Amino acid sequence: MRNRVLQRTVSALAAGSVALLMASSAYAGDILNFRVLKDGEPIGYEKVDITQTANGRTVEVETLTDVRVLFLQFHYDHQRTEQWHGNQLVSVKTTTNDDGTHYTYQANYQADCYDVAGKGVGKRNTCDGAWPLTLWLEDVTDKSHLYSVINAEPYAVQTNKIGDEILMVENRETPATHYVMSGDVERDLWYGSDGYLLKTSFKRKGYDIDFIRVDAIALQE
Repeated sequence: MRNRVLQRTVSALAAGSVALLMASSAYAGDILNFRVLKDGEPIGYEKVDITQTANGRTVEVETLTDVRVLFLQFHYDHQRTEQWHGNQLVSVKTTTNDDGTHYTYQANYQADCYDVAGKGVGKRNTCDGAWPLTLWLEDVTDKSHLYSVINAEPYAVQTNKIGDEILMVENRETPATHYVMSGDVERDLWYGSDGYLLKTSFKRKGYDIDFIRVDAIALQE
């Protein structure tokens, strides 16, 4: 009798472990880590934490840069949460400290229509299908309307595919697809075979800024 009880207990524990492993696998995610450079010198980081959910994904973005130029200190601290149902963006919530100016806003979507409101942000409702300037996902290159992750300012853009290239990531050659975004936002963008951002380059206040993904070793094999 004791052996049968023990066997049932062991079987139940094993089944529970398998279920937990299956659930963990079903909702596994990805973390993208970026180093931020100004004129080639490290000034901060960005972390994109992508968690799969039952009907989509939750994306947590954290960006921090801090740099002194002559007698001026430039500080940027940004947090953003994106909720997705499949490939449909459902909501965006942001908090930003941009050189001492603070912004918060939330955008809520119904298909291509969304409303946005918050602190330091003009309230509006529109149906242009815009996303925030959330560059971690290659699908953003299909968008002609975007808005700022800082203050929700609307942008009109166009993005052209340049072609496949070899990008140096952590001193290793990495296959990448190169795009150029122009219009209200100018960016060079490189995406890996997983559809996630490898690098973006642009100018800010006259300086060259690069976000370079530093955990893309698997794409280099």
